[in-house]
Amino acid sequence: MKLRKAKPNEVELCYQCIEDARAYHKSLEFEQWRPDYPTRQTILEDIAQNTGYVFVNDHGVIGYCCIIIGDEPAYHKIEGAWKTDRPYAVVHRLAFNRKIRGGGLSKKAVNLIKELCLSNYITAIRVDTQDENKVMQHILVREGFEYCGLIQFGGGPKLAYEWDK
Repeated sequence: MKLRKAKPNEVELCYQCIEDARAYHKSLEFEQWRPDYPTRQTILEDIAQNTGYVFVNDHGVIGYCCIIIGDEPAYHKIEGAWKTDRPYAVVHRLAFNRKIRGGGLSKKAVNLIKELCLSNYITAIRVDTQDENKVMQHILVREGFEYCGLIQFGGGPKLAYEWDK
């Protein structure tokens, strides 16, 4: 599996990953994202801003995420404390095609994100998730992220995590 920038002609494949993740979240009885977010337009904007990324294997696009190397205004206020005040990257909208879920995919994906950040001299990564998203919380802790507190994002409180090399 590789991580690379998403292309405008891959929006539908990226959006299918988002929809598959929504269905997975629903099967676990929670909603990570509002019904009106993210949209195809959100993905197009990510790609236009050079923050849209795809995970690819021999079968093509199997996952999508947004990686912002720089500031996230929603992260300025936190009930708690970030681990570092150094430059950081933010990961949003991490989603995979339903046909590929499992098999160590999340571990590989997080390692690829870390490699991308490190290659850009970024040694801290921040992520937020819903309180109900126990799967993502487990993945984050397993991959070395630490819980830092609560932030307000997307209309409500989110659990904030940070990885620091």
